[in-house]
Amino acid sequence: MRKFIILSPLVGLFFSGCTKKIEDLEGNNVPFDDTYVTISEVISLDIPNDQFSWIPNLANCLAVPFGQTIDYEAFIPTQNPNPYAHLTEDITALNVKMELTDVPDCDFDMLQSVEVYLVMNNDTCGNPINDASQLVFPDDGVVYSGSCSTTATEPGPYYNAVLLGSYDNFYNGIGDVINLNVNEDARLDQFIYAQNFQTYAFMVFDKAFTQNSANIKTTMDLRAKLINSPD
Repeated sequence: MRKFIILSPLVGLFFSGCTKKIEDLEGNNVPFDDTYVTISEVISLDIPNDQFSWIPNLANCLAVPFGQTIDYEAFIPTQNPNPYAHLTEDITALNVKMELTDVPDCDFDMLQSVEVYLVMNNDTCGNPINDASQLVFPDDGVVYSGSCSTTATEPGPYYNAVLLGSYDNFYNGIGDVINLNVNEDARLDQFIYAQNFQTYAFMVFDKAFTQNSANIKTTMDLRAKLINSPD
C-alpha cells in the first residue's frame, strides 16, 4: 500500500516575533537568548502480513518457524508544506514514539529490531532514492564535486540520510508502545527545508501476525531553534 504523509505545519510561534531587530542605541547591546520550540509530527506505517504467507498454519504472535527472521522495509513519502521552516535551524529529534495500534494479543515483542531514518527524495543527479544501498550518511565522509547539474546541491560534504532513532531491546510483555533510542547527533534541517522527503523504516520480525496488516503510529518530537537576526 502506498502511503502519503503530510507533516503538520510548524507551530504558530514560528510565524510571529521570530525575527528580532536591535536598534543601535546605548544599553541595547544585550545578546539574544536562543529560543527553542518543539514540533510534534505524526506518521503512520501499515505493514502487510503477506511477508508471512509462506508459513504453514500461521498463528498470531508466535515465533517465525526454524528460528528465522523476516526483514521489512518501507520508504514513506513525507511532506512538510510549511513555507516558514527556514525561520528555524539546528532541528534535532527529542523523542520518537512508536505505537502498535491494531494487532490484538500482540505487542512489540514480535520485533527483534527497528530503525527509522529521514531520507531525501533524490540523489545529486536527480535519481529517485528507493533502495537502502543508495543511502549516504554524514559519517561516510562523501564529498560532492558538483558533477551533476540537475540539482541545486552545492559542492562539499554530502549526505542524503540520517538515522533518527533505533531500538533492539525487545522482550516478552514489552507492550504496544516503545520510545526509540534517539540519535542526538542527527541534524534534520535539510530534510525539513526540502519540504518533500522520505521516512525510511527498517524492521526485523521474529514473530508473525495474522491480521491483514499491522499499523504502527509514529510520533516524532523535534526541537528547533528560531533564527534571530540583528540585521
